Amino acid sequence: MISKVKSVKSKLLFVYGGILILVLLFFNAILYYYAKSYFYEHTINSLKSVSRDVVFDDIEGKKLKEGITLLSHKYDFSISNVYIQVFYNNKIVLKSINMQNFELPFINLKNKNESIDLFKLKNISQYDILMFSSKVLDGNYIVQVATTEEETQKSLNTLRRNFLIGDPIFFLIVLILLYKMLVDILKPMNTITDTARSISITDLDKRIQYEEKGDEFTKLAKTFNNMLSRLQTSFKQIRRFSSDASHQLKTPLTAIRLQTDVTLKKDRTKEEYKNVLQSINVEIIHLQNMIDNLFLLTKMDDEIIQKNFKDIDLDIILINVVEEFILVASQKRITLDIEEVEHIAIKGEDTLLFILCANLIDNAIKYTPKGKKIIISLKDFTLTIKDEGIGISEENLHLIFERFFRVEASRFDEIKGYGLGMSIVKTILNLHHATIDIKSKLDFGTTIKIKFNNS
Repeated sequence: MISKVKSVKSKLLFVYGGILILVLLFFNAILYYYAKSYFYEHTINSLKSVSRDVVFDDIEGKKLKEGITLLSHKYDFSISNVYIQVFYNNKIVLKSINMQNFELPFINLKNKNESIDLFKLKNISQYDILMFSSKVLDGNYIVQVATTEEETQKSLNTLRRNFLIGDPIFFLIVLILLYKMLVDILKPMNTITDTARSISITDLDKRIQYEEKGDEFTKLAKTFNNMLSRLQTSFKQIRRFSSDASHQLKTPLTAIRLQTDVTLKKDRTKEEYKNVLQSINVEIIHLQNMIDNLFLLTKMDDEIIQKNFKDIDLDIILINVVEEFILVASQKRITLDIEEVEHIAIKGEDTLLFILCANLIDNAIKYTPKGKKIIISLKDFTLTIKDEGIGISEENLHLIFERFFRVEASRFDEIKGYGLGMSIVKTILNLHHATIDIKSKLDFGTTIKIKFNNS
């Protein structure tokens, strides 16, 4: 039944209401039991007291052996409707004046001195009769004192009526107080819900207002605000990435369009057409490289590459990369100086590690002037690449991992690139749980140190 209730407030009221009912029933049962036990013990003690008074006042010193004597004087009984009956040799010799038309049943006390019995006498009362019987004066007499359960039953009936009237009132009062308490408790949740519903993609800067109480709702509001901040940052990055990507894609396409428009304005020689096609081919290659890099970034973001990790010889990968770039470096008269390469084995993905080393060495060659050198070393699980290039300004150092960011691009337009290499490097490093440290100074060069995990 509770599973059909959707509201948390209603579910809590339902659960707490059920618990309250069970608690009330439990305490009612306990109270009723103790009240009934109290009335029973009180009645028995009163009957015993009357029995002692009868023995002391009406039996001792009197010869009650023949005939029936009516007990006419009144006792100051603590209970009403008291019936007294005394037997001698199994014959009634004394009974109270209110028993002229009936007798109490004889209880034969053979092996015991007293007895407590409960029975009905319809000609006396509709209620049960509780009787105390006892042997007195060396067992020659049996005194029976009885009373109806009328007062006890009326008291218990009154108690039950109080339960029937008081419990619902108490239940409703507690339920109302509980409802108000739940409204106050769940108020922050309603605030969170209303704020969440009102937030759209155009106002991700909106935040949930909350009081610093240190409770679960405060933690939830903080978590939600943190999530909104991350969403806002991610959305800004997506918008910037989309804008930058469209701009970068537009540049080679515009160059291709301009070249084709100019070429088609008049007839060209075979050599001119060939030159234009070669130029277009270069732009297409650049465009293809950029698309491949974008695809690589997306793939690394989406797939769990760590599952394919295996033992990799990092030194072999580094040597292979250096060999590929020797010709490129020599064309710029740049020396690739390998100081020391230790044998280092790590867990990783060989293709990504090759791309990592290639991007770092490619950047070093791009931004190093002719006639300079690049120093490469691998030891103690640390890859170091030090160049004598143009360097990076301190204010731009933290931006080099941003997609489409290019170092001092305005100063060196002749350096080709799309600003994706270091972003790819950072992603690969994160996948391999490696760290990177970059120190750079304008016009003096850059030193990159990558520390790999040796565990």
